[in-house]
Amino acid sequence: MTPETAIVVAIGIPLVGALAIALAGRIGANVREAVTAITSLSLIAVVWGLLPTLMDGGRPSVEISQVMPGLSIAFTVEPLGMLFAALASGLWLVNSIYSVGYMRGNNEKNQTRFFTCFSLALSATMGVAFAGNLFT
Repeated sequence: MTPETAIVVAIGIPLVGALAIALAGRIGANVREAVTAITSLSLIAVVWGLLPTLMDGGRPSVEISQVMPGLSIAFTVEPLGMLFAALASGLWLVNSIYSVGYMRGNNEKNQTRFFTCFSLALSATMGVAFAGNLFT
């Protein structure tokens, strides 16, 4: 996978994961939590897979669309954004493991909604971490 593709995939994995988590919640709690873990591990693999490119001095970027001349929706991997994305993706797995025990232990309602919204928040976090300009 090219680094440019990896940027888009890193933003898309939590989006697809949110849908999968919502659907898996209808099947059962164990399936929902397995999907959450698989999604978080996939995101870690993709984000951390960008590290070698960044360490070699590369700054991969991708432009999704141009709203008007000089104003585009673009994503770029830079050192500080990469640090933020790597930390957030790694902590998602830790938080998911903790949340399973906490939510089940307290018999919390709407656990599927929590895990779905958390996945959506991670997608936005990846978008912020890799934002190539202020507009994005």
